[in-house]
Amino acid sequence: MLFSKMAAEGGGKEMNEIKTQFTTREGLYKLLSHSEYSRPNRVPFNSQGSNPVRVSFVNVNDQSGNGDRLCFNVGRELYFYIYKGVRKSN
Repeated sequence: MLFSKMAAEGGGKEMNEIKTQFTTREGLYKLLSHSEYSRPNRVPFNSQGSNPVRVSFVNVNDQSGNGDRLCFNVGRELYFYIYKGVRKSN
């Protein structure tokens, strides 16, 4: 009930909408292309030390059946990957 109330207060937008950019108290998060976030010459935003990594496992009601996501929050950057289960290596 609370979730649907929050969605209704959000200006009538679709409740399952995936945002490409949002702001939190930690800073701005935005969706980057694969080539942009995998560049080897990226400069870290904080050179004082390593940032803690937070890992989340979430399920999005995806119609394709691949709703499980593995999310990594490293400093101000958010990475998410489709999770298809555990497989043995050959």
